Amino acid sequence: MHLGTRKLLLGSLLAAFCVQTSLVYLDPTADERPALSELALTGRRIWHRHNCQVCHQIYGFGGFLGPDLTNAAPRLTRARLDEILTQGNAQMPAFHLTPAEIDAVQQFLVELDRTGVGVARRARPLDPAAVHASVAAQVARPETPAEVRAGHATFTTLCTVCHVPFQATPLGLQTAPDLTTVVDRLSDQAIHDTIQAGRPERGMPAWALPEGKVAELVAFLRWLKHERATLAATLTGVDDTQPLPWWEFK
Repeated sequence: MHLGTRKLLLGSLLAAFCVQTSLVYLDPTADERPALSELALTGRRIWHRHNCQVCHQIYGFGGFLGPDLTNAAPRLTRARLDEILTQGNAQMPAFHLTPAEIDAVQQFLVELDRTGVGVARRARPLDPAAVHASVAAQVARPETPAEVRAGHATFTTLCTVCHVPFQATPLGLQTAPDLTTVVDRLSDQAIHDTIQAGRPERGMPAWALPEGKVAELVAFLRWLKHERATLAATLTGVDDTQPLPWWEFK
């Protein structure tokens, strides 16, 4: 490569770095947000003490073994937090946190979620609580088969930490796909194998479930596809896009 061309490329890269750095450090977002509460600060100290950033990300920065937790608060119930922060889960170790410590971690995640979108995405994020509530209401109808209800219970316990129906959930470099259409992409056997063996390369843990539980979960996923249009009609914002500057998450 000609020396002049190399200098031009190097100068362009340096200029781009300077512009991007100035945009980051001059961004007013931090000044516009309230400071973390004392309880949330305690939760942040617990986060650092247990090196949670080794596996998880905040705003896309951190490890990639676990999901980005910037906006995890709406989809993490207290029961689920109690389970994963005391007993662990799949690749997640057990930290044996006390109820007071879990309170602090939960508050940290709640206040973190309010600061903005952690991972840029084209589609406007749905409210996970509203989505799961809509699914639960449809499942509760008398005509819903018993195996679908049982599969929904398993889905709520194991899957909702990462998966939100109607949208792919960013998990660092990977995504938890929209499971309302999974039966279009995978056969029942492929779904069964994915549940039992996991997909470690994409952050999906293996769930050693009894065959009956797997069959119920597959039945629920088939029901989810069948009821997709009905469920979407009860929600607002499905498939809505959002403008998002490339240099920041808001």
